[in-house]
Amino acid sequence: MKRQLILALVIATAGCSAPPAPSAPPAPADTAADTPSPPAGTDVPATTHPAPTPVVDDVAANGTTVPVRFRGEWAADVAACTSPGHESQLRIDGDRIAFHESSGEILSVAGSGSGLTIVAKLTGEGETREATYRFRLSEDGKTLTDTSSGMGMVRRRCE
Repeated sequence: MKRQLILALVIATAGCSAPPAPSAPPAPADTAADTPSPPAGTDVPATTHPAPTPVVDDVAANGTTVPVRFRGEWAADVAACTSPGHESQLRIDGDRIAFHESSGEILSVAGSGSGLTIVAKLTGEGETREATYRFRLSEDGKTLTDTSSGMGMVRRRCE
């Protein structure tokens, strides 16, 4: 009888025990272990993060602002940069362009990458005219070629 009483108490109290303590969340699976290794001898980047979105400094939405990389003072060479009024000098601002004997407001800008087309209303030598210029910027940003004419005037960025 004593055994039956003890057995009844064990069974009765088994359902009354406290709930188990909450356990820590499962550790994330090691995805690197699940990813197959690349074939031997291939160049694979250490991480596979997506490439960052490049900052685009192309033509502004209104089409009248020159991208920053094209702006500045340009001339045929270092000596021309330091020679006031040199005929090869060119200054490009965000909304204006100035040559040796004419300057004016930029009416429109088009292009991307290393190419740029500017339409400007220039005043100089007693007259006003509308002119279109096409420029190509070198990869290092140090030379600007005016491709509007057949020969292509090359200017260096003045420091």
